[in-house]
Amino acid sequence: MMRMATVKDDDQQMTRGPGRPRNEGCRRRILDSAAHLLETVGFTSATMEAIAERAGASKATIYRWWPNKAAVLIEAFREAVADDLPFTVTGSLEEDIRRQLRQFGKMLTSSRGRAFAAFVAGAQSDPEVAEAFRAMWIAPRRAGAKQSLQRYCESGELPRDLDLDLAIEILYAPLYYRLLTGYGMITPRYVNALTRTILDGLRALKDGKRQDTVSHRRARTEGPSGAAQPHVLKCGHGQGAGAGDSSPSVHQLD
Repeated sequence: MMRMATVKDDDQQMTRGPGRPRNEGCRRRILDSAAHLLETVGFTSATMEAIAERAGASKATIYRWWPNKAAVLIEAFREAVADDLPFTVTGSLEEDIRRQLRQFGKMLTSSRGRAFAAFVAGAQSDPEVAEAFRAMWIAPRRAGAKQSLQRYCESGELPRDLDLDLAIEILYAPLYYRLLTGYGMITPRYVNALTRTILDGLRALKDGKRQDTVSHRRARTEGPSGAAQPHVLKCGHGQGAGAGDSSPSVHQLD
């Protein structure tokens, strides 16, 4: 008979068996607690003790589901902003990119932007924060962006062999740069200009690939000078200029 493990929090008893998912109600309270503390006291000052106390959960429960403070705070942040950062599908590549960059930029310039900047800064010196940021933010957000861009690769509006990872980094890197350096504001005007510039580059890449294909095909029938090369037909040994000349005669088919 399967043995059941019982974990008791302050206000709820949870029965969990091997392989069963964690209790969603408790998980929700912990994430809500983490999001609140992130908003009110910030990433550095938030503690596992405070998260547990506000959620009515034990620290042991939190550590059972998240390896450290950074992981629970970043997951809470991601879920809190999810509704504000959807990967919309309008049917227009330009509009999809503009909306995503505008929404991301708006988040970065809100109070939540300070928490996001703290994640990025912390990841530079703390391996635990870096790992949590990659797992809880970068990986799921990148997967969503890839899925959105892949539709346009399949429709032919973007190159089918486009490096999606590189394209995503090109899209978001300017916003990260402005957030972290303070060089220039993240405004709707800036986002519009960024969208147009990136799309021009992606479309030029597509047009360049098409031109390369045409040039390659042309090169197969043209010589170095660009002039069409005659087809040469060797007709065996015929009479040359002098008697007894055994060199093959050559006829050009112009």
